[in-house]
Formats: sequence, structure tokens, C-alpha cells
Amino acid sequence: MKVTYSYLEETLTDFSGCQFVSLDTKTDVKLRGGKSNPLQGRVTKISKGNNVMIFKSGVGYLNMVNRRLKKENKPEFTPGPRVWGARVGDTPIIEHKGKKYLECIFLKAGETTYYLDGKPIPKSQIEEFLPKASNGDQGGLEDKVVIRSFGFDSIIKITKSKEVLEPFAK
Repeated sequence: MKVTYSYLEETLTDFSGCQFVSLDTKTDVKLRGGKSNPLQGRVTKISKGNNVMIFKSGVGYLNMVNRRLKKENKPEFTPGPRVWGARVGDTPIIEHKGKKYLECIFLKAGETTYYLDGKPIPKSQIEEFLPKASNGDQGGLEDKVVIRSFGFDSIIKITKSKEVLEPFAK
């Protein structure tokens, strides 16, 4: 179902506790090397079928990290303040510089295809330029909880409770 961003926001906040959703996204890939990298600004990534979990307050992230730390016999973790953006009320939505993002815990990656100037390319063609992912220290946790934030404008499709949402307008 084609939906507006405001309907998407309303739907993504209409749950209690946590919610499992599937995301399809299209994002611009920021490459290492800055402006001197001739591929900068020309690479996009489409990921389909990413399984994620969203939480209303961010407490779900803390609980998940601490459960994993307990399994690893390590002390509890207290996260620092957000590095960027502000949570919109008691929702999984983050606002930063007038743009809205969906904050989620990444559970399982779907299929990803990279594009150079709109044409599919193998990941190996750009792998050396991809930034190193960082999920912070998380109290020394070995089995990291991967948290990601996707701009509403990068979401192609969300499947939530068997309802398919395809945003198209702000």
C-alpha cells in the first residue's frame, strides 16, 4: 500500500514493547577517500528483506546488550548520550536536522545489490572503499547488538504485521 511519510510514522509508533519488521532500503553509499575518491556520490545500495526490531524508547537496545553481557559473564552496560539526533517522544523515530530516521536493531541482513551510476556491480568492485562498521564498545560485548538508523526517504518498503507499506511522499 502506498503511504505518506506521516502515515508511515503513525504506523511505526502504533505498537507496544517491540515490533519486528522487514525493510527494503535504497541508500547512497559513503565511501572512504572523501572527495578525491572518483566513485564518491556515484554508488547506491539496495537492500531487500532486512529483518529488524524496533523499540519505542531505546530501552530495548540496553536490555538486549545487557542480556548478552550477562551470557558472557560481563558487568552491565550503561550507554552514553546519543551522538546525533533526538528521539521523537517514546518512538523508534529519530529527528536530525529536519530529517526523520527509523532507529532499529538489525537482526538479519537481506539481499543487497550495489549500483554504480545506476548499473549493478559486484561488491568486490568497491569493497576496499567501504567504511568500517562500528557498533561502539557495548561494555566489551563480543556478540554486538547492531543498531542502524534509516532515513525515511531511504525506505522503499516496510512489512509490519503482514501489512506492506511503501512510502512515497512527505
